[in-house]
Amino acid sequence: MASRVAVVTYLLILVNILVFLMQLSNPDYNSLLIHNYGLVPIHVLQGKNLFTLVTSMFLHADFLHLGMNMLFLLITGAGCERAMGSPRFLVFFLACGLFSGLFHAYLNSASNIPTIGASGAIFGVLAAFAILFPFRWLVSIFGLIPVPVPAIIFVFVTVLVETAYVASGVVENIAHTAHIGGFLAGVFLTLLFGPRKHEIDKQ
Repeated sequence: MASRVAVVTYLLILVNILVFLMQLSNPDYNSLLIHNYGLVPIHVLQGKNLFTLVTSMFLHADFLHLGMNMLFLLITGAGCERAMGSPRFLVFFLACGLFSGLFHAYLNSASNIPTIGASGAIFGVLAAFAILFPFRWLVSIFGLIPVPVPAIIFVFVTVLVETAYVASGVVENIAHTAHIGGFLAGVFLTLLFGPRKHEIDKQ
């Protein structure tokens, strides 16, 4: 598997970084990009600006937002892409992002606040990684202590926390519903269209 280059994963990371640099170039331009290309739930449900279901995936709020998303995409995306194949992985990533946006819009139908970030699509990739490589080790941070855990446990705990946030509504300015939507799409698409065990072994 290591002999195959995860071209789509690296290109997605590059595009996100380049778009973020555009956002940094001018505060007014950044506001314009978010206003015009961020996903606004009430608009999407009215059938307006449906292109923002895609464009919103490539906008980020700050360095931490971008850095965390791209780190998770790098760690889990490459393995998933090698298992699925690059064309199928690209379709999978975009499909998870689209569903996460629709899921978020449906559950926040009255909101006129732009939503941005690749997190929804990346939660779909996390779901695929946990299904395809359940016992591959990932490092989680508890406090300041790095703890290695199997991917299936890491993803289960992460989604459990996200679900708790959605239920409680405690944390604002984070689209937890988009995360859950992306994860559900990732599970469904991986089980339905993802590579089987014998296909992964051939990589």
